[in-house]
Amino acid sequence: MAGPNAVLLITGAWHVPEHYYKLIHELQSRGIRVICKRLPTNNNVVPPNKTIQDDIDFIKGIVSKEVAEGTHLTVIGHSWGGMLASAALANFAVSPGSKEGGVTDMIFIAAFIPSENDSLAGLSGGKPPPALVAESDGTLVPTDPIHLFYHDLPEEEAQWAKSTMVAHGTDVQYAPIDCQKVAWRVIPLAFFICEEDQGLLIFLQEGMIAKVEDQGVTVQKYRLPSSHSPFLSMPKKLADIVLVFMNSR
Repeated sequence: MAGPNAVLLITGAWHVPEHYYKLIHELQSRGIRVICKRLPTNNNVVPPNKTIQDDIDFIKGIVSKEVAEGTHLTVIGHSWGGMLASAALANFAVSPGSKEGGVTDMIFIAAFIPSENDSLAGLSGGKPPPALVAESDGTLVPTDPIHLFYHDLPEEEAQWAKSTMVAHGTDVQYAPIDCQKVAWRVIPLAFFICEEDQGLLIFLQEGMIAKVEDQGVTVQKYRLPSSHSPFLSMPKKLADIVLVFMNSR
């Protein structure tokens, strides 16, 4: 049964809910209901057979169900999840004091922040970075996942995280989001800057934030001395900051 407040956690590319188990546990232990489901583009099918629109529609479906039950959602988007949250959520915006269900705020963790009709590749200079290799089977493969995503984890845990990754397609990186208005224009946004991120470098994170702020939108910024995956390397600290932000609303 849906409660009055919950967190919807949207995963990154190559990542599945199992990668986020520590953060999910930390939030649940504080009484927060967490929704985190595997995205269609992370179905591990090769060659890839799902599109970014499949992901967007999937997120809209989850949110619509929660809205119908009166839930107020805080949406956390990690990496690729920022593309989906931005594209899917604008029409679900509500204020924290509303009696209607909807999305009250968003938290991006080292996530992409697109404007209308942007693609992920477009945010990266027109193509994925050199550390991501487009294979002939249609998948996009990180050359060194541990360095890119998990360098601050113990070796055994980093190897587990790498082995838990799934296939993700190249084409979805070039596909523009289809929405009339991105969600950060109407839903309050916090951004957790991962200062030691080797997958989405800090200057790229800060550059996207600056573009949003240049349009008159306030972004609540928090800093973590972490890799691309603070949900694994510092889940308690991450959960603490999530709660600080949620309680400030």
